[in-house]
Amino acid sequence: MRESTVMFLHYITAILIAITGLIHLLANNDPGIGAVIKANSALYFGNMAIFLAALLYHAFNGVRVILIEMVPDKCWTKWISWAVLIVGIVTYAVGLQVLMVALGFA
Repeated sequence: MRESTVMFLHYITAILIAITGLIHLLANNDPGIGAVIKANSALYFGNMAIFLAALLYHAFNGVRVILIEMVPDKCWTKWISWAVLIVGIVTYAVGLQVLMVALGFA
């Protein structure tokens, strides 16, 4: 994937973090709206899954960019990108399992 596309997704995930983070904060801190949001647990789980994916992509892409700037070799860039992708997928799978258990889906 081109670097400009990766950075565009980085900016999109920042917007997703703001939106899904707001929904998460409202669900847990506002008694009126929170009851409505948490009434449909599948939608709340979907929001949390998107929130987790956006957070992980944004964070791991930032780490990837820092590592690539530290070691600008073309060969290492591929290895760094693949390593960050694998770690990100594993982290998302574990986080999704924790969400499922916490929200009573497993």
